[in-house]
Amino acid sequence: MTQQKAAYSNTASVLAIVAGSLMVAAAVIILILGTFIVPRLSDASFHTSQSLHTANVPGFVGSVLQGIGLFGLISGIIVLVSGAMLRTNPSQRTLWATLMLVFSVLSLFGTGGFIIGAVLGIAGGVKALIWKAPILQASGTIPGRTT
Repeated sequence: MTQQKAAYSNTASVLAIVAGSLMVAAAVIILILGTFIVPRLSDASFHTSQSLHTANVPGFVGSVLQGIGLFGLISGIIVLVSGAMLRTNPSQRTLWATLMLVFSVLSLFGTGGFIIGAVLGIAGGVKALIWKAPILQASGTIPGRTT
């Protein structure tokens, strides 16, 4: 006698995987900008009409971008891993959905995955949290589903 597993909707995990991928992509772009491009800009790009010393501005702006990019990268990786774990281990969906929600919201302070990544991550986390396992009939089939 084989034990049948209740059908799980993979939509939430797919949303999280796409969201995490977008977050990682946006974070990598910000990290590249903050590491290679902004620090090498001329301080004349940051010139103001006041007599402020602007020689350190490109390095400072680059460091801020690196911090934002790193935060976005960590958030994106956590959302991506949570989506993959939700797909492989749906019995712990509350844990993975909570991680998806928290780090999708926090990613808005980083890169947010071009904003759409955060929105998809939040939608995936909510969908995973509200999902209820279908009730199996005595015959082991799901009501309303033909197989």
